[in-house]
This record gives sequence, C-alpha cells and structure tokens, in this order.
Amino acid sequence: MTDLRQKVEDDRGLLKKIQLVIPGFKGYREKEDLRIADRLLREQLADKLGHAVKDLEASRDNLVSSNEVECLDDIGKLINLTSAAMNKIRHAEQGYTGISPDYRIQQGQLYNMYDWDLSLIYNIDNVKGASEKLKSATSSSNKDDACKGIDIAKEALNKFEELFEKRREAIAGLLAVE
Repeated sequence: MTDLRQKVEDDRGLLKKIQLVIPGFKGYREKEDLRIADRLLREQLADKLGHAVKDLEASRDNLVSSNEVECLDDIGKLINLTSAAMNKIRHAEQGYTGISPDYRIQQGQLYNMYDWDLSLIYNIDNVKGASEKLKSATSSSNKDDACKGIDIAKEALNKFEELFEKRREAIAGLLAVE
C-alpha cells in the first residue's frame, strides 16, 4: 500500500501552498494534511474489511444452499463482528485539535498515528485471507473445513481487534497529554 502522506502533499492546491508560507498557519496546514492522509488510509483499510464481509456473506449463502446449518450461527456472528470492525476503523479518532485547542497533538504524534494505522494492514490482510479461504471451503461443501475456517477467521479478527484497541488507547493517551 502506498504512503498517502506524500500523495496528499503532492496534491496540495494553490490555497494550501499559500497557507504553508503564512506564519503560524504552516504547522496547522501540515497537521491537517497528515489527518487527511490518515483518514484516506483508514478508508482503504475499512474497504478491505468490507471485502472480507462480502466473502463471509457469500460463505453463509454457500452454507445455506448446501443445507449446512451447523455453522450458520457462528458465521452470522463473525459477519456482524467484521462489519463492526470495519465501521470502527472507518470512524476512528483522527487526532483533530483545531487551530487554537486546549490541548495540542504534535506533528510527530500524527505521524505515529498514521504509522499505527498502516501497521493494521497485516492484520486486515489476515482477516481477508481467512474469509477468502472460508468462501472456498464453503463452496466445496466441506462442512468440517467450513467450521474450521470460521474459527480461523474469528482468530484473525480477534488479533485485529486487539491491535486496534491498542491504537485507541494510544490515541487516548495522546489526547490526554497537554
């Protein structure tokens, strides 16, 4: 995945370039661009989880069409958890503090936030890979592989959730510091 920070900088329009030379506004502009890059990255990550949700829904449909009802409850819960994770990352904290805040988030802290979100890719790829394998297992009507696939996908999602919770705690810690 490409580093969106450079893309956001390269796509600055004239007004944003002017803002970079105004004393006292340069730091705000740079931080705002970092927040934009982080938001774009989180949208990409959420979209990847959205693909996993579609694979899980297809797996559920495969189970229904082959009359394999044993794992339906588990896959339904997994779909709900994955959808919730997708929404959490899409709407996660951005570290926004405005022009004259009561507390300030430094530019380095915003870089750390972006890097943290970038590190979520590996975990999301694991969730996506597990959902693809599950879809394949359910299309071959192998009930045992399907139930195991649900457990593997759940484990991958749990690891993602743990890392995302650490991100939330780190961001909360940044916001608590003045």
